[in-house]
Amino acid sequence: MASQIKDAIVRSRYQAAKLVNKELLGLYYAVGRYVSDNSRGGFWGKGAIRQISDDLQKLLPGLRGFSECAIKKMRLFYEQWQTFFQIVHH
Repeated sequence: MASQIKDAIVRSRYQAAKLVNKELLGLYYAVGRYVSDNSRGGFWGKGAIRQISDDLQKLLPGLRGFSECAIKKMRLFYEQWQTFFQIVHH
């Protein structure tokens, strides 16, 4: 009996992790797209990404994963994968 409950718990945790990862990837892709569109298009000046990171820390104290470096990685993630996602969604 306990092993069946354990198996159900493990399956549920795995499904939850998959859903969380899917949501996070979607968020990172969307942030990357927003940052890429504005920073590469010349709309933002130098230091804009750092300012976004600083502003997010003020708005959401304790927020992790949105440092200047992380946001730049999100931009890179979007730029590297955008062609693939356009092919998949068409």
